[in-house]
Amino acid sequence: MNTFRQYLELKNYHKNTITNILKAVKEYRDYNGEPQDYLGYLAQRSNKQYPGKKLSSGTLNNHIYGLKVYFDYLETTQNKNISLKLLNYKITLKTINVLTIEEVKMLFIATKNSRERAVLACLYHLGLRISEAAFLLVEDIDFKENLVLIRKSKTGRQRQVPLSEKAMEILTAYIQIRPKKGTTLLQGVQGNLTADGIAQILRSIVKKSGLTKKVNPHLLRHSIATHLLQSGMELEKVSLFLGHQSIESTQRYTHITNDYEL
Repeated sequence: MNTFRQYLELKNYHKNTITNILKAVKEYRDYNGEPQDYLGYLAQRSNKQYPGKKLSSGTLNNHIYGLKVYFDYLETTQNKNISLKLLNYKITLKTINVLTIEEVKMLFIATKNSRERAVLACLYHLGLRISEAAFLLVEDIDFKENLVLIRKSKTGRQRQVPLSEKAMEILTAYIQIRPKKGTTLLQGVQGNLTADGIAQILRSIVKKSGLTKKVNPHLLRHSIATHLLQSGMELEKVSLFLGHQSIESTQRYTHITNDYEL
């Protein structure tokens, strides 16, 4: 297991994720039943922290993800073909609606000025929570390294978010005409744009776009996470992008259910 831990560390997995993966793999290796019955066993066993209760959907998905990483490791490093297949094993999570890429484009088309586009860029392209967007400073944007520093987050931990070419274009154009009445990036007539102000701008954009879906700032965060996963970005990297402390949070957040053929 030490070699597997080193493998995870070299892959730059978060330490909390490494701990969760190793726990999932240890339980699998300690299991004495038939491999094809393992997931059924997991679905029925009691929660160790809350005896009498079954494992949550998020915890089950966490186990599946840990085994996926482990089996990939065995196949890559030891050329082992694992016979266990997680066939059509889906955990039903709370449904979270997201915008399609075309619907996101409709929102950007409906914007009337560079500030509205900057608001959308922060919420979608950077995947920021509304409070993170409200506190973002101009100096937090590193246009040379294409990174954005998020100083204040829900978890209390700082993180860096990659600045895409499209986001750079939008934010650069906005900064050139941005009023200098406050300290944060997103400015209003009177100064710093509050979270309520950001939400109000988004409501105005949605109304002009003609979208009938109920769109709030967090929906854009859900949407970019889902679009990144659909484009092939690894779950671990999306988790870091969102600023989550565990993979399980990312799975719940992006309504992920996976069929793994291992």
